[in-house]
Amino acid sequence: MDQAWLGIDLGGTNTRLGLVDESGLLARERFATQAPLGPGPWLENLQAAAAELLAQGPRPAAVGVASPGIIERPQGIILNSPNLPAWRDFPLAREVGRALGLPALVENDANCYALGEHRFGAGAGRDLACFTLGTGVGGGLIIGGRVVVGPLGTGGELGHTLAVSGGRLCGCGARGCVEAYASATGLKGLIREAHEQGRPTALERGAGVNRLTQAAESGDELALELLAQAGRALGRAFANVAAFTGLDLIIIGGGVSAAWPLMAPAAHEEMCDRLRLVDPQRMEIRRSQLGDDAPLMGAAAMVRDNPL
Repeated sequence: MDQAWLGIDLGGTNTRLGLVDESGLLARERFATQAPLGPGPWLENLQAAAAELLAQGPRPAAVGVASPGIIERPQGIILNSPNLPAWRDFPLAREVGRALGLPALVENDANCYALGEHRFGAGAGRDLACFTLGTGVGGGLIIGGRVVVGPLGTGGELGHTLAVSGGRLCGCGARGCVEAYASATGLKGLIREAHEQGRPTALERGAGVNRLTQAAESGDELALELLAQAGRALGRAFANVAAFTGLDLIIIGGGVSAAWPLMAPAAHEEMCDRLRLVDPQRMEIRRSQLGDDAPLMGAAAMVRDNPL
C-alpha cells in the first residue's frame, strides 16, 4: 500500500486537513476552528474530521500541523499566536498526536506554505522564498530543499523586514515593516488614515482588500496609490531576499495576493531599482499554485521528510 501523511492547517477561522501521498492531495476536510473556545473542542472536532478523511484513503504514517504564531521547536508548542489567544503555551504536537494516535510535528504555517509550494506547487523542486499576504505578511525560505528557521527560529519572517524607515507602526511593535503596507491589516489602516486626512476616494471607511481591489480596477486614484505603495514595499523585500539569500524564485500567496496584478508594476520597478548586484530579470515572481491547500500539503511533506 502506498504511504501517506496527514497535513493539518490550523487557522484562526477554519481548520483544513488533507491526506497527502507522493503524488499530492488525495482528500480534504475542513471545519470551523472556533478559536475562542480553546483547544479542547477543537481537538474533538479534529478527531471527527480526521475519521471522515481517513475513511477515504490509506492510514497515514504521521501528521504535520501548520500553525500560526511563534512555535517552540521541536516540542511543537504554540508559544504565542495573535489569532489563537486561548492557545498560548499549548503543546500542540503532543495533544494532536494523542488525539489521532499518530506521531506529530508542528511548524509555522507560512513555512509550511513555502514547503507545500516547493514540493507540489509553483516552485516544485526549486529553492524559493514565499510571501503569504493575508491578515499579516508571513514568509518562508526553502534552501537546500529544507525550511530555514535558524537558531533564533525567526528565519523566513519576511513580513518583518524593513520597507520604510520610520514608517507605519507594525503589529510586531516596529515601524516600517512590509506587513504594515502589504497585509490586509496594513491596507485597512492605510484606508482609514486616508479618510482621516480627507482624501477623495470612492472607498468607504472600513473598506477591506476586496473593495480596495474593485476600486482600483475602477480607476480610484487612492486605491491605485495604496496598492502601488504595497507593491513598492514588496519590491524592496524581494531585493533584500535576493541580496540576503541569492534565491531567484519568489512565490506570492495568501488572500491579498488576489490584488497582486495591481501591485506588480510598482513591485517590479522597486526591485529593479534596488537590486544592482545581479540582473533583476533573473528573478522570477510566481503566484501560488496550491492556494489554501499549500500549508496542509507542506505540513504533510514536513513529516514525510522527517520520519518520527
